[in-house]
Amino acid sequence: MHQRIIVRSLITKDGTLVAMNDGTLAWKPNDGRPSRTVLQGLPTVLLALRGPMGPVDAVAVGTADGDVVVLTIPRFETVAKFSLKSGSVRAITLLSEGSFHFLVGTQHGAVWSLCDGRQNRSEHLFSIDSPVSSLHLEGKNVHIRSGWIHHVRTWDGTSHEVKNTSESYIVKRRRRLGEAYHLPYPA
Repeated sequence: MHQRIIVRSLITKDGTLVAMNDGTLAWKPNDGRPSRTVLQGLPTVLLALRGPMGPVDAVAVGTADGDVVVLTIPRFETVAKFSLKSGSVRAITLLSEGSFHFLVGTQHGAVWSLCDGRQNRSEHLFSIDSPVSSLHLEGKNVHIRSGWIHHVRTWDGTSHEVKNTSESYIVKRRRRLGEAYHLPYPA
């Protein structure tokens, strides 16, 4: 008997989306009927997209197969699909509101620009030497996290700054329990 396990969840003010280890996506709105669908690959990343009226009306799902699928909520109709084949999708961020233009990071360190409105829908921008944990934009800079390492790159990847953020933490040395206390011989 196969028991489903929740691998990703997304809670919004409109409802809850969960992704399970068999590819099932389930949407439970605060008001209305729940719905579900099954994807081809294992979901690794979820990103809710708000519509022009305010509530969540779409979701971008990254998969372990390297695909990004954009589905409507609550009907789960496929609006766009991007096939990267560059390792598991680890991070997704929306670049522009009102269009399907994303920045995507993979487990192999590749950063892609995905846009449904241009002829070359998937464009590889640059790569880092470790898996992407998260990414976001600040102005014209792309901030990429890979564990404790923080990369700041320009859009084309030419200029970059790399910082190990764990260096700022103070390591407190502690003694082991046997060294910290003197226990007298029991009488």
